[in-house]
Amino acid sequence: MKLVYSVIFKTGSTRAGSAGPVILSSAAELSSFGYFQRSSIKEMLTFGARTLATSVAPGERKSVKLEGFFCHVYGSASGVTAACVADAEYPSRVAFAYLSKLCEDFVAASGGRLSAAADDDCMNAQFPGHGPLLTKFQDPSQADQLTKIMQDLEETKVVLHNTIEAALERGQKIDDSVSKSNDLSGSSKMFYKTAKKQNQCCSYM
Repeated sequence: MKLVYSVIFKTGSTRAGSAGPVILSSAAELSSFGYFQRSSIKEMLTFGARTLATSVAPGERKSVKLEGFFCHVYGSASGVTAACVADAEYPSRVAFAYLSKLCEDFVAASGGRLSAAADDDCMNAQFPGHGPLLTKFQDPSQADQLTKIMQDLEETKVVLHNTIEAALERGQKIDDSVSKSNDLSGSSKMFYKTAKKQNQCCSYM
C-alpha cells in the first residue's frame, strides 16, 4: 500500500494555461519509480489531479482510476481542494481521512490566508508539513486508528485460533495420560471418557 502523490489546490482559481486550479502545495513519494521517470510521472499525476479537482464541489469526495492508481479528491469548505494518488490496495477511507487532515493542517498553518496569485502556482510556500504528513500516512494502520484496531483484532483472532488448536492437541495427550495413569481408578477413567463424549460437540464449534 502506498501514497505516491498529494496536492492542495486553491478552490475556484484558474492557473494560466491550465484548465484547473492553482497549486498551493504538493508532496510526492516516487522512490519506487526509476529516477528518470519521476519527473514525467509527477507531471502526469499533477495533470490528472488538477483536472479532477475542477469537478469537485465543497464537501464532495470523488475517486477516479488514474494510470493504474486511484486519484482521490476532497473539496474542503475552507477554500482548498486536496487530491492524493494511491495504489489500488490503499484503503479509500484512509485516503479521504488523509485529505481531510491535509486540508485542516494546511489552513491552520496558513492562517486561512491563501496568498497564491490567481494564475500562478505557489509550491509549498505556506505548508512545510505537507511532506511529513504524506510520509506518516504511508502506513494506513499507523495513521488511521480504526484501521489499526481492525488489524489488531485480526492478529488476535489468529492467536486465539492457534491457541484453540494447541488446546485440542493438548487434549489428545491428556487422553493418553488418563489411559496410562495409575492415579485414576477404572471408574474415574470411565467417567472421563463419558464426560468427553457428552461434550464432544464443543470440539466442532
